[in-house]
Amino acid sequence: MGTSRSIKARNAAGTYLIDENGREYLDLTGDFGRLTTGYCHPAVQKSAMNLLKKGLFAVTSGVYAGLSAELAEKLAVLIPGAANRRVALLESSFLAKNLAARIPSILGKEAEVVILGRAGTGLCGAEPLRRVDFPGENPELDIEKLIGECDEGKISALYFRPQDFILFGLEGLARELEACAREKGILLIVDETEIQPGITGNPFLQEELGLIGDITLLGEGVASGFPMGVIVLRPSLDNELGIIEDARPAPILSVQAALTTVELLEEELLDRVREMEPLLSERTKEIEEILGERGSLVRRGLLLRIAFREKGIAGAVQREMLSRGIIVNNREKEAIYITPSLIIRKRDINRAFAVLREVLKEVLS
Repeated sequence: MGTSRSIKARNAAGTYLIDENGREYLDLTGDFGRLTTGYCHPAVQKSAMNLLKKGLFAVTSGVYAGLSAELAEKLAVLIPGAANRRVALLESSFLAKNLAARIPSILGKEAEVVILGRAGTGLCGAEPLRRVDFPGENPELDIEKLIGECDEGKISALYFRPQDFILFGLEGLARELEACAREKGILLIVDETEIQPGITGNPFLQEELGLIGDITLLGEGVASGFPMGVIVLRPSLDNELGIIEDARPAPILSVQAALTTVELLEEELLDRVREMEPLLSERTKEIEEILGERGSLVRRGLLLRIAFREKGIAGAVQREMLSRGIIVNNREKEAIYITPSLIIRKRDINRAFAVLREVLKEVLS
């Protein structure tokens, strides 16, 4: 599968990768959700370099404590319902995801933690975990079964990615599941580690679903690719979870990069995504006309999924796009995803959709 990870990159800037032969590739994956501000954003670079020049790396320093407190306050403003919540800054999204899976058992809950779809990728603990294929062939039936298990006390937490509901048009099912979880005291662990904050024009995807997690997880995207994991806990959980106090904290460079990223989101990037909506709407309508009955398209802001009814089409589209210098995500077998960095320019959006139209006409002919 040809992706940005198979390109021998010499350097990168903005939304472009340049390979060893000097060829440019427009990256529409945002390095798979890590690069909110693109490659080598000057403001992120400058803030990190300022710390490097000062030699400030110790997490015990007053500088680290001040930066961490400032970042936690900013995230508490951006995340829905996060006022007065505990924000823990950790060294990686891998650590954050694994700690979150342990929280129900630490709280004395003996029932299973149910993981939906690709949420919590990389979990490796010995907790009572069960993974459910979602969304499968019949997601309505899957959710109905889970609600039944919630009623029977078989589930302590539901661990899921918002995009698995949003990009399959299943927002209503998410709200049904939330209502049952609230009634039965089941924790909602919302995994937003694999998507850029702000990609829909809202800071975080759970806003698109109209729900708020008891535990929200953020990943490297919040720090523009620097290693970081974030756990946001509802206030009633905070005092019972000393395990987070003992976890390895985020590196100071990551905290600084995250502070700059959040400031860019607040000051310009969220507005930028919203302002592109008319253009994105027009371009996606053109793609839908080409797809007809042979595929379906769902888009929220810059987040887009195209699913194909025939086998092999998605892979062919991805390969043809790559051959023309544009990288899309074909992680799901019969679909392609577009998740670009939020700094993408209108001219690059127009170019990408022009190539996509051309490729679809050829592949579907």
